[in-house]
Formats: sequence, C-alpha cells, structure tokens
Amino acid sequence: MNLVIRPYIRGKDEQARIDIYNRSHAEDEDFFPSKIEDVLRYDQSPEEPHRRRFIAELDGIPVGVAFGNVDPHRAEPKGFLSGPHVVPEHRRKGVGTALARRVFEDLRERGMKQVETEERDLPPATGFLESLGFKPVRVFSEMRRTLDALPPAPAAPAGVDVGLVDPTPDVLDAVIAVENEAFKEHFNHRDFTLAELEFLVRAANEEGTVSHLILARVGGTPVGYLWYGYSPDLVAHLKKNRGGLWDLGVLKRFRCRGIASYMMTTAMAHLKREGMDEVELRVDDTNVTHARRLYERLGFTLAYRNLVHRKDL
Repeated sequence: MNLVIRPYIRGKDEQARIDIYNRSHAEDEDFFPSKIEDVLRYDQSPEEPHRRRFIAELDGIPVGVAFGNVDPHRAEPKGFLSGPHVVPEHRRKGVGTALARRVFEDLRERGMKQVETEERDLPPATGFLESLGFKPVRVFSEMRRTLDALPPAPAAPAGVDVGLVDPTPDVLDAVIAVENEAFKEHFNHRDFTLAELEFLVRAANEEGTVSHLILARVGGTPVGYLWYGYSPDLVAHLKKNRGGLWDLGVLKRFRCRGIASYMMTTAMAHLKREGMDEVELRVDDTNVTHARRLYERLGFTLAYRNLVHRKDL
C-alpha cells in the first residue's frame, strides 16, 4: 500500500479529519464524537494560526491525522504534538510513526528543540510514544465522585465574599489576573490571555454548554475563582448526568483558608440541583499546591491517568 503524508488543507479536509478522529477514539467509553460545526468553531481559536496539521493517506484514502503546535506566548523552544490519530483497521502499518516524524520535522523547521504530548496511560499509547523516543515527565489524573452524598457544606471563609458572577469583560479580566498569578509556579504555565478566555467562553455558549463562574473576593478584590458546569450534548451521548469542575485557582497568599473547598462544595451542590449525578475534575498529581489531597478529602477517586511525554528534537 502506498503511504503519503501531506499537509492538511483548510476548507477541504475538515470532514476527513473529523471522521478519522471519531473512528480512532470510538472504543473509549468516555469519548464524545466531534461535529463539523464544533470543529469549525474551534478552528477560529487564537491558537489556530500556529497549528500545522498533516493527513496520512493509504492509496489515496485518509486514514490518519496529527498536528504540531508552536505556542508564541512561550519563551522556551518547545512544541506540542496532538495525535497521531489513526483509524483502527490501519494501525501497526507505520502510519502513526510517519505522521509523528513529519510533525517533528515541522517543529524543527520552526525552531523547536523539544516536543511534548499527552496520552491516556495505557500500554499501546505509552509503548508507541516510547518507541519514538519520548519519556514520561508528568502525571495528570482524571478524578470523579458521585453527587448523592455530598460532604457537609463548610462555613463560608471569614472575610471572604463568594458568589456566582456573570462573565462580563471586567470579571473575565479579573479572572485572568488571578489565574496567571495563581498558576505561575505550575507545570507548563504560561500567561493566559484575555482573548483566549473570551474565545473559550463564546465558543462554549455557542455550543450550548451550561457554564458557571464562582468568584471569591476579599475586600472587593478577586482572590479565587471556579469554572464549572456540564455539556447537555455530552450528557445525552454518554447517557450519564456528569458535570465538571473545570478550572480552579486561588492566589497563593489566600490558600489554606477554606476558599477552594467552599467553592467546590458550593459548585457540586449547584450541579446536583441541575440534575447531575456525578462530577469530574483534572489534577496534576504533583503540583505545588498538593491539590489532589484536597480533592481526595472531598471524596474524589481516580478514574484514569494521562501521561505527559517529552522528547528532544
């Protein structure tokens, strides 16, 4: 069979890319298939101009896709690999390896010295990455808990005003300031931009995601936040009423005052009232705040792990 790796053509290859992606992940019980309207929407992201995708064809038929991303906001010369995603019937034919090597070549041409990627901690995926010279450098855990027996609601932190807010421009600007300060010591952090957050909020609204924002203030000054909610489309597809705690940050000097646990228990109670039966979150197992300990105290248990792998180029 004749294998060709070619550049992705915007405006032409979107449907092939979606079909490959959906078929390559269909065996994952938590997978939510992509739709053309969502792909086209997220292709308007501020990051899109820095992504270069490649299509693998066997005898002219698209069977795999991968892309490399260069983040212009990072000082270090490190790129990111997404994929390769290869349809099941054409795996173990060298398609994924050829796609990955083409992305490596592209990243080198753009001045990158390292590449990172993240995959589920499963032998086929980790074995493939190790065969390409990747080494695991970080563990992220997806954790879940049911909402049928929530922990007792703690008292509101003394001197802290915590409540739901609308994502107005001023609020989003405040959230960005808290996030960039709260996460500056975390793995792979780089400052998030207001344009990126505004795009994500707009895209989530357009696709029907139910999202909420809690803001914690001390003396009127924002010191913490929590984004949470659920996707009605995902709930319908999985046939599980599962919400998510998506993004939580508290300024360093205001930690250990119960702000995070208060926001989390408030959010979980809200999701339960909205009909959710369970909730999930993602955590860096070894981050500087030891957040996993808090989540375990609040009843979250491990669902699965993702491994971040890195390779010198």
